[in-house]
Formats: sequence, C-alpha cells, structure tokens
Amino acid sequence: MMKFFIIFFSILLSGQQRISTKYIDSGFAKTEVLAREGKYDEYIKKTMLLLKNSKAINYSKGIALAYLNLSCGYSYASDYKKGLEYLRLAKNQEYAQNDFDFQILIKNYSGFNYYNMGLYQEAIAEFKEITILSDEISTDSLRIFHKSYAYCEIGAVYKAKNQLDSSKFYIKKGINILRREKKMTARSKSMLLWYSLGLIEINIDEKKIDSAEINLKPLEAQSKRILGNSNSKLYKIKGLINEHKKEYDSAIVNYQKSIQLAKKGRNIVEVQWLYNAVSKVYKQVGNEESAREYLQKYTSVRDSLTNAKQSAIESTVKELVVQKENKIKNSNKFLFYGICTGALGLFILIFLIVRRLHKNNTILNRKEQETRLLSQKLNVAFEEVVQLAKNNDSEFLTRFQEVYPEFFPKLLEIEPQLLNTELKFCALLFLNFSTKDIATYTFVQPQSIQTRKNRLRKKLKISSDEDIYVWMKNVNKTFNILKSVS
Repeated sequence: MMKFFIIFFSILLSGQQRISTKYIDSGFAKTEVLAREGKYDEYIKKTMLLLKNSKAINYSKGIALAYLNLSCGYSYASDYKKGLEYLRLAKNQEYAQNDFDFQILIKNYSGFNYYNMGLYQEAIAEFKEITILSDEISTDSLRIFHKSYAYCEIGAVYKAKNQLDSSKFYIKKGINILRREKKMTARSKSMLLWYSLGLIEINIDEKKIDSAEINLKPLEAQSKRILGNSNSKLYKIKGLINEHKKEYDSAIVNYQKSIQLAKKGRNIVEVQWLYNAVSKVYKQVGNEESAREYLQKYTSVRDSLTNAKQSAIESTVKELVVQKENKIKNSNKFLFYGICTGALGLFILIFLIVRRLHKNNTILNRKEQETRLLSQKLNVAFEEVVQLAKNNDSEFLTRFQEVYPEFFPKLLEIEPQLLNTELKFCALLFLNFSTKDIATYTFVQPQSIQTRKNRLRKKLKISSDEDIYVWMKNVNKTFNILKSVS
C-alpha cells in the first residue's frame, strides 16, 4: 500500500511539474496553428486549458495571452460581447501593462472588433496607430508583421465601406511591407495569401474578371496547401468568377465548399454572405424553392448577427463615451490654469496695446493688418506636412496621406507602377517645392531633381508645355479627363 502511494504521489508530482511557463508558451504556439487552420472550437478549448494552467502558477503572460486569444476566438465566431469581455480582462493583466508588443496586439484585436461591429472609423484609428507604434518594435519580423497587418486591415475596412481605391492602396502597401521579411513564417505566408486573395476579390468587384482569373491561378495551389480550413475565401472567389461568367452550377458548387469551410472556421459573417449569394444564384437558374431556402438561412444568420452586434455596440459605445468623458475631465484640470494664464496674458496684452496706442497708432494698425492676413493664410495641417518634408522626416508620407487621402490613390490609378520614392516626389511637387528646395531638403543635386521631373513627366504622360505643379494640384481633374478619353 505504501509502495502504491509513493508511485501515485510521484506521478501526481511529475504531472504538476509539467505545468511550467515553457510548457504554456509552447501550448500557445500550438493554438496559433489551430487558429490558422480555422479550428476555432478546438482553439477555444485548448486556450481555456492554458488559461487554467496559467492561473495555477500565476503566470501573468499566459493569463493575458489566453484572454486575448479567447477574445479573438469568440469575436471571430461573432460573439462580440464575450469577445470584448475577454479583451478587457486581457488589458487589465500586469503583463499587458508592461509589454509593448502585447499592447499592440490589444490594439489589433480592438480594431478587429470595431471592424466586425461596423464601427469603421474607430477601427481605422486603431490600425493607423499600430502603423506608427510598430516602428518601436526591435524585432524585424514582428515589426514587419504588425505594420503590414495593420495596413492590410485598413484596406479591409475601406473595402467594407466600398471605397475600393483606398482599399487597394492600403492592402498593396501592407503586402509590399510583408514581402520585405527575409524568411517568411507560416503566419506571414498565410497572411500574404489571404490579402492577395482579397485584392483579387476587389478585381471582381471592379468587374475585372479576366484579371481576377489570371491572378488566381498561381495562388490556388498555394492557398489549398497553406490556408487549409481557412480557405473559404478561395472558393468564394471562384464562385464569384463563375457567377459573373454565368456558370451557375459551378458557382453553387464553389459557394457550397466555401460555406463548409467558413462553418468549420466559425466565420459566421462569411456564412451569412454566402447564403445570400447562393440564394441569388438559385434565383438566376429559376430554382425558387432553393432560393427561398437559402434566403431564409441568410435572414436567420443576419438577424442573429444583428442582435449580437447590437448588445456589443451599445456597451462599446458607452465605453468610448466614458473614455472621451475622462479625457475631457483630465483636460479640464488644466483648463482652469489655462484660463487664468490666458486672462493674465490678456490683461498684460491689453496694457501693452493701450500703451502702444499712445505711442504710435500707425504701427499698431499695420501690425493688426499683418496679424489678420497671417490668420487667414494659416493652415496648421499644411504647415505640419511642409515641415516634415523640410526635415526629410520618415513620417512625411504617412502624415501627407492623412491630410490628402485621395492624392496617392488617384496617382496610382493613372500609373499603378509608381514607386514610393516617386510618390514622395509627387507629394513635394504638390506642396509647391521648387527644384532647388527639393535638392536642398533631400540632399540631392538640382540637376538630378530636374532629371527626375522629366522622367516623371514621361511616366505620368504630362506634356512638356504643361506646368507640372499645376498638374499635380489638378490631379483629380486630370484623372477624370484621361478616364473619359480611354
């Protein structure tokens, strides 16, 4: 009996010793694979076990990661309320307060939730902040992944808003950043494929079916091999192409395959869209019974999602309001001192003005006129962008795009092969920088700048008798003229 107890105790002890931080970290690596394969039921089950083990040894990192993964799993399955609850729990963990990389992950999931709930501007704000914060990440692969993912997700949000030009611009930007990774991980390969398929889907939305088919062929085999159960997008795209080509039987087959994979991955939003698509195809072929059946399925899922979103949106909006109120309260603490300082300053100013009036009314009038003229010309955003350009600051392009969001997409529609360096050069011309100014601020000889202007004229087909600065200012009008001629 004693021998049995010793053996049992040793087995129990060895089982307990197995739960370590290293064991938990390896467990999270395995759950990541499950997420990529779309096995979200198993993903949530394994994550729940890792949460239990992390709590058992008080492992803050493990607890925070488990909460974050659960947030992802439930949000992806459209249980947004539960997803947001776990996200809040993740934010409150000690590890989350001290780890910069993890804070970026939280912003990723916040943006993901806002996007799925239809809070598009909030989602874009979160992802844009990540594009800036990711520059602080020391590890190359992590920095590239987070920045490229954020840009691609901004593109996905713009697609949901049906702003296809902006969507293509940001997805391409994210993909180009991702391709800089020297040795791609499985996660990076999956992301590259997913968003490449997303670009093809935009081609279909733009009725560029031939381009979509050509671009899909080299990706299809890779997609089946790498994306696995997350491959619903491939069959959705094939179904879309079939539908546009009026190959309705093939469209239904591919949509059905997409539905099966979307269900396995618990991608309820995609299932909803596919039900509606299948219903429309059945209606096209005159099968009214099947069309009604899938329309009912679509309506049922849509209502379910609407209810799930509504409760989550209400709590999220309340939270956003509270956050804004807190910011206002904090700013009010400084407002009183600001008012006092302003009042004192105003008193001094009035005193000086009165004294100055006694000395020289003419000078005061001239100064007042100069001040009014200066106020009329003041444009804070413009000045900020110009200053960044003068400093040759790496943030120049990002800030320029925020101030003039339509400029680059329109240029890229005229000439899609424009490089980032050429886009930056166009931006400087748009801001009225002279050849000498550009040479000074970019540390290049004026002759080289003039050569670049000539090359750009050829690339954008700007005639030699046309002022390139005026052309840049009127790029929207120029684009419309070129489009109507073609």
